[in-house]
Amino acid sequence: MIALLRAEARRVVGRRGSYWGGMAFVALILVIAVLVNGDDGSDKLEATSAAGRYAGLLSVVVMGALAGSYDVANGTMRYLVLTGVPRWQLAVVRLLGIMVVTIPMALLILVVAIATAGGSYDGTDVGNAIWATVSTLWIWGVVTVSIGMLMRSNGPAIAVGVVLFFGGTLISGLVHAYISETLANYLLPTLFFQVSELATSADDQDIRISLAAAFVGLAVWLAALVALAIARVRRDEY
Repeated sequence: MIALLRAEARRVVGRRGSYWGGMAFVALILVIAVLVNGDDGSDKLEATSAAGRYAGLLSVVVMGALAGSYDVANGTMRYLVLTGVPRWQLAVVRLLGIMVVTIPMALLILVVAIATAGGSYDGTDVGNAIWATVSTLWIWGVVTVSIGMLMRSNGPAIAVGVVLFFGGTLISGLVHAYISETLANYLLPTLFFQVSELATSADDQDIRISLAAAFVGLAVWLAALVALAIARVRRDEY
């Protein structure tokens, strides 16, 4: 599995347009965030890390979708299957691979945010920034790799990943406004926000479920997507 993971990490980084382009995009957004936010301390740390992680989210959508769909779309999946490696391992290693290759991006975001914050902040502020950044990149990495494996085509996989975040956020807002506030809190974008921010009803009056329930709900969403993706890889012919 370790050898497969190393190979997967090299494949993702080797797609230089998506990987290094994503890193450059994150760096650009961080520079802008540092320049426009004149406050020091915890507020600047939070604002800079938030700008970086949402830029990273967009980059991870592209990287993850390609990681999940690339081998099938380009006709190389059949050769990986012929190696005798179980198909479920080929699927799982893609999920783990996206988590590994996003660590440098998370470090870039956190180092810049902490180094430029100035003023006063404490360990809790740093801990919250670390959790929010890493959880954002990993959650959407897993989501989009799963989508890539389900879609089996590069362009549609990227499109669905982008639409799922932006469109899902809009749908969550509409459900909250017109159908059920509680139901809206169990939709993927809302659960992601609550978990990444470690938010409770005391922090946001729109939140109707506990943080523990949000973690469970998010785990169910991720498990369902991963299970569907692995089932697709195991059943398909290449």
